[in-house]
Amino acid sequence: MRPMFKVSQVYGLQTQRLRNVAILTPSLFKIRSGRKRLFWQDDVLEFDASTLLLTKAGQQLTFENEPSKERFLSVQMSFLLPPSEDMIQLSIKVADNECSPRFKPNRSVMASLDFLLELDTESVSETTQAYWLNGFYQQLAEAGKLHLIFEGHAVSFEQKITELLQQAPWHDYQLDQVAVHFSMSRATLIRRLKEENTQFRTLLTRVRMNHAISLMQQGYRQQIDIAVRCGYQSQERFSQRFYKSFGITPSQYIKTL
Repeated sequence: MRPMFKVSQVYGLQTQRLRNVAILTPSLFKIRSGRKRLFWQDDVLEFDASTLLLTKAGQQLTFENEPSKERFLSVQMSFLLPPSEDMIQLSIKVADNECSPRFKPNRSVMASLDFLLELDTESVSETTQAYWLNGFYQQLAEAGKLHLIFEGHAVSFEQKITELLQQAPWHDYQLDQVAVHFSMSRATLIRRLKEENTQFRTLLTRVRMNHAISLMQQGYRQQIDIAVRCGYQSQERFSQRFYKSFGITPSQYIKTL
Protein backbone atom coordinates (compact mmCIF):
# COMPACT_ATOMS: atom_id res chain seq x y z
CA MET A 1 0.00 0.00 0.00
CA ARG A 2 1.20 3.47 -0.88
CA PRO A 3 1.18 5.96 2.02
CA MET A 4 -0.81 9.14 1.55
CA PHE A 5 1.55 10.99 3.90
CA LYS A 6 4.86 10.45 5.68
CA VAL A 7 5.92 11.33 9.21
CA SER A 8 9.52 12.03 10.21
CA GLN A 9 11.13 13.35 13.39
CA VAL A 10 13.93 15.80 14.12
CA TYR A 11 15.61 16.08 17.51
CA GLY A 12 18.51 17.97 19.03
CA LEU A 13 20.25 18.26 22.38
CA GLN A 14 21.79 21.62 21.50
CA THR A 15 20.51 24.57 19.51
CA GLN A 16 20.45 23.83 15.78
CA ARG A 17 20.79 26.79 13.45
CA LEU A 18 20.13 26.02 9.80
CA ARG A 19 19.56 28.29 6.83
CA ASN A 20 17.79 27.65 3.52
CA VAL A 21 16.37 24.25 4.49
CA ALA A 22 14.40 23.09 1.45
CA ILE A 23 10.82 21.92 1.90
CA LEU A 24 10.55 19.17 -0.70
CA THR A 25 6.87 18.29 -0.26
CA PRO A 26 3.86 20.17 1.18
CA SER A 27 4.26 19.76 4.93
CA LEU A 28 3.36 20.85 8.42
CA PHE A 29 5.59 20.75 11.49
CA LYS A 30 4.51 20.14 15.06
CA ILE A 31 6.82 20.81 18.00
CA ARG A 32 6.79 18.08 20.65
CA SER A 33 9.31 19.66 23.02
CA GLY A 34 11.44 22.79 22.91
CA ARG A 35 10.71 25.54 20.44
CA LYS A 36 11.44 26.55 16.86
CA ARG A 37 12.36 30.09 15.90
CA LEU A 38 11.66 30.84 12.22
CA PHE A 39 13.19 33.85 10.44
CA TRP A 40 10.30 34.74 8.16
CA GLN A 41 10.60 37.73 5.84
CA ASP A 42 11.31 40.64 8.22
CA ASP A 43 9.92 38.89 11.28
CA VAL A 44 10.89 36.17 13.76
CA LEU A 45 8.14 33.63 14.47
CA GLU A 46 8.12 31.43 17.56
CA PHE A 47 6.68 27.90 17.55
CA ASP A 48 5.96 25.60 20.47
CA ALA A 49 3.70 22.62 21.19
CA SER A 50 0.57 24.74 20.75
CA THR A 51 1.39 25.96 17.23
CA LEU A 52 1.94 24.46 13.79
CA LEU A 53 4.27 25.52 10.98
CA LEU A 54 2.60 25.27 7.56
CA THR A 55 4.89 25.05 4.51
CA LYS A 56 4.53 24.71 0.75
CA ALA A 57 6.82 22.62 -1.44
CA GLY A 58 9.72 24.64 -2.82
CA GLN A 59 10.09 26.97 0.16
CA GLN A 60 13.45 27.39 1.86
CA LEU A 61 13.43 28.14 5.58
CA THR A 62 15.99 29.59 7.97
CA PHE A 63 15.40 28.69 11.60
CA GLU A 64 16.72 27.66 15.01
CA ASN A 65 15.62 24.55 16.89
CA GLU A 66 16.06 25.21 20.60
CA PRO A 67 15.80 22.56 23.34
CA SER A 68 14.08 23.45 26.60
CA LYS A 69 14.56 21.32 29.73
CA GLU A 70 14.52 18.26 27.51
CA ARG A 71 15.75 17.74 23.97
CA PHE A 72 14.18 19.52 21.05
CA LEU A 73 11.76 17.24 19.21
CA SER A 74 9.52 17.99 16.24
CA VAL A 75 7.58 15.96 13.71
CA GLN A 76 7.16 16.74 10.03
CA MET A 77 4.07 15.50 8.25
CA SER A 78 4.68 15.42 4.49
CA PHE A 79 1.55 15.22 2.35
CA LEU A 80 1.65 12.98 -0.73
CA LEU A 81 -2.04 13.31 -1.60
CA PRO A 82 -3.21 16.75 -2.76
CA PRO A 83 -6.60 18.05 -1.59
CA SER A 84 -9.40 18.91 -3.98
CA GLU A 85 -9.37 22.28 -5.69
CA ASP A 86 -12.71 23.05 -4.02
CA MET A 87 -11.07 22.73 -0.59
CA ILE A 88 -8.25 25.05 -1.57
CA GLN A 89 -10.68 27.64 -2.90
CA LEU A 90 -12.73 27.39 0.30
CA SER A 91 -9.57 28.01 2.32
CA ILE A 92 -8.75 31.11 0.27
CA LYS A 93 -12.33 32.37 0.57
CA VAL A 94 -12.56 32.17 4.36
CA ALA A 95 -8.95 33.22 5.08
CA ASP A 96 -8.17 36.53 6.71
CA ASN A 97 -5.38 38.77 5.47
CA GLU A 98 -2.85 36.95 7.66
CA CYS A 99 -0.45 34.93 5.47
CA SER A 100 1.89 33.86 8.27
CA PRO A 101 2.90 30.17 8.25
CA ARG A 102 2.27 30.10 12.02
CA PHE A 103 -1.05 28.49 12.92
CA LYS A 104 -2.53 27.98 16.37
CA PRO A 105 -5.21 25.31 15.79
CA ASN A 106 -8.20 24.59 17.97
CA ARG A 107 -8.49 21.35 19.94
CA SER A 108 -10.44 19.60 17.19
CA VAL A 109 -7.80 20.23 14.52
CA MET A 110 -5.00 19.21 16.86
CA ALA A 111 -6.85 16.02 17.83
CA SER A 112 -7.25 15.06 14.14
CA LEU A 113 -3.57 15.74 13.53
CA ASP A 114 -2.51 13.63 16.52
CA PHE A 115 -4.68 10.79 15.24
CA LEU A 116 -3.03 10.89 11.81
CA LEU A 117 0.47 11.11 13.29
CA GLU A 118 -0.13 7.87 15.18
CA LEU A 119 -1.75 6.07 12.25
CA ASP A 120 0.04 2.97 10.96
CA THR A 121 -0.17 3.66 7.23
CA GLU A 122 1.23 0.23 6.38
CA SER A 123 -1.83 -1.51 7.82
CA VAL A 124 -4.49 0.87 6.49
CA SER A 125 -5.71 0.92 2.90
CA GLU A 126 -5.03 3.88 0.62
CA THR A 127 -8.77 4.54 0.43
CA THR A 128 -9.09 4.74 4.23
CA GLN A 129 -6.00 6.93 4.51
CA ALA A 130 -7.42 9.30 1.90
CA TYR A 131 -10.76 9.41 3.72
CA TRP A 132 -9.21 10.47 7.03
CA LEU A 133 -6.69 12.80 5.40
CA ASN A 134 -9.37 14.60 3.40
CA GLY A 135 -11.29 15.13 6.63
CA PHE A 136 -8.22 16.85 8.07
CA TYR A 137 -7.82 18.90 4.88
CA GLN A 138 -11.43 20.04 5.26
CA GLN A 139 -10.72 21.24 8.79
CA LEU A 140 -7.70 23.22 7.58
CA ALA A 141 -9.76 24.66 4.72
CA GLU A 142 -12.52 25.79 7.08
CA ALA A 143 -9.85 27.48 9.20
CA GLY A 144 -8.53 29.28 6.10
CA LYS A 145 -5.13 27.60 6.29
CA LEU A 146 -5.07 24.81 3.69
CA HIS A 147 -3.89 27.10 0.87
CA LEU A 148 -0.80 27.92 2.96
CA ILE A 149 0.32 24.33 2.33
CA PHE A 150 -0.94 23.70 -1.21
CA GLU A 151 -0.69 26.03 -4.21
CA GLY A 152 -3.38 24.20 -6.12
CA HIS A 153 -4.43 20.77 -7.32
CA ALA A 154 -1.82 20.60 -10.10
CA VAL A 155 1.61 19.28 -9.11
CA SER A 156 4.51 21.36 -10.46
CA PHE A 157 7.14 19.79 -12.68
CA GLU A 158 9.75 20.68 -10.06
CA GLN A 159 7.77 18.65 -7.52
CA LYS A 160 7.56 15.68 -9.88
CA ILE A 161 11.34 15.73 -10.39
CA THR A 162 11.89 16.05 -6.64
CA GLU A 163 9.67 13.05 -5.90
CA LEU A 164 11.70 10.97 -8.35
CA LEU A 165 15.04 12.02 -6.84
CA GLN A 166 13.83 11.31 -3.31
CA GLN A 167 13.38 7.64 -4.17
CA ALA A 168 17.17 7.16 -4.30
CA PRO A 169 19.17 10.31 -3.40
CA TRP A 170 22.45 8.37 -3.70
CA HIS A 171 21.88 7.45 -7.33
CA ASP A 172 24.11 8.98 -10.02
CA TYR A 173 21.27 10.65 -11.88
CA GLN A 174 21.92 11.76 -15.44
CA LEU A 175 19.78 14.33 -17.20
CA ASP A 176 19.21 12.10 -20.22
CA GLN A 177 17.91 9.26 -18.04
CA VAL A 178 15.59 11.54 -16.10
CA ALA A 179 14.31 13.06 -19.35
CA VAL A 180 13.50 9.58 -20.68
CA HIS A 181 11.62 8.81 -17.45
CA PHE A 182 9.35 11.79 -18.16
CA SER A 183 9.12 10.98 -21.88
CA MET A 184 10.78 14.17 -23.03
CA SER A 185 14.08 15.36 -24.44
CA ARG A 186 16.96 16.65 -22.34
CA ALA A 187 16.40 20.16 -23.76
CA THR A 188 12.69 20.08 -22.87
CA LEU A 189 13.44 19.00 -19.30
CA ILE A 190 15.93 21.84 -18.87
CA ARG A 191 13.44 24.31 -20.34
CA ARG A 192 10.58 23.12 -18.12
CA LEU A 193 12.69 23.57 -14.99
CA LYS A 194 13.94 26.95 -16.18
CA GLU A 195 10.32 28.06 -16.53
CA GLU A 196 9.95 27.29 -12.81
CA ASN A 197 13.17 29.20 -12.01
CA THR A 198 15.25 26.21 -11.02
CA GLN A 199 17.79 23.70 -12.36
CA PHE A 200 18.19 19.94 -12.13
CA ARG A 201 21.42 20.09 -10.10
CA THR A 202 19.83 22.50 -7.65
CA LEU A 203 16.98 20.07 -6.99
CA LEU A 204 19.35 17.11 -6.68
CA THR A 205 21.52 18.95 -4.15
CA ARG A 206 18.48 19.92 -2.06
CA VAL A 207 17.25 16.33 -2.00
CA ARG A 208 20.69 14.99 -1.06
CA MET A 209 21.25 17.55 1.69
CA ASN A 210 17.87 16.82 3.25
CA HIS A 211 18.73 13.12 3.06
CA ALA A 212 22.00 13.85 4.86
CA ILE A 213 20.11 15.51 7.73
CA SER A 214 17.79 12.52 7.87
CA LEU A 215 20.72 10.08 8.06
CA MET A 216 22.32 12.03 10.91
CA GLN A 217 18.99 12.07 12.73
CA GLN A 218 18.87 8.28 12.33
CA GLY A 219 22.26 7.87 14.02
CA TYR A 220 24.81 7.95 11.20
CA ARG A 221 27.95 9.76 12.35
CA GLN A 222 30.81 8.88 9.94
CA GLN A 223 30.93 11.65 7.37
CA ILE A 224 32.35 9.53 4.56
CA ASP A 225 29.56 7.01 5.10
CA ILE A 226 26.95 9.77 5.01
CA ALA A 227 28.58 11.27 1.92
CA VAL A 228 28.43 7.98 0.00
CA ARG A 229 24.83 7.39 1.04
CA CYS A 230 24.04 10.81 -0.42
CA GLY A 231 25.77 10.14 -3.74
CA TYR A 232 29.15 11.78 -3.06
CA GLN A 233 32.41 9.86 -3.30
CA SER A 234 34.37 12.69 -1.71
CA GLN A 235 33.82 13.61 1.95
CA GLU A 236 35.29 17.05 1.29
CA ARG A 237 32.87 17.73 -1.56
CA PHE A 238 29.96 16.57 0.58
CA SER A 239 31.05 18.80 3.47
CA GLN A 240 31.35 21.79 1.13
CA ARG A 241 27.84 21.20 -0.25
CA PHE A 242 26.42 20.82 3.24
CA TYR A 243 28.01 24.04 4.51
CA LYS A 244 26.98 25.98 1.41
CA SER A 245 23.41 24.75 1.83
CA PHE A 246 22.90 25.19 5.57
CA GLY A 247 25.64 27.53 6.82
CA ILE A 248 26.93 24.87 9.20
CA THR A 249 29.37 21.96 8.71
CA PRO A 250 28.29 18.31 9.04
CA SER A 251 30.44 17.91 12.15
CA GLN A 252 28.88 21.00 13.75
CA TYR A 253 25.39 19.63 13.11
CA ILE A 254 26.33 16.19 14.47
CA LYS A 255 27.47 17.83 17.71
CA THR A 256 23.94 19.12 18.30
CA LEU A 257 22.72 15.51 18.37
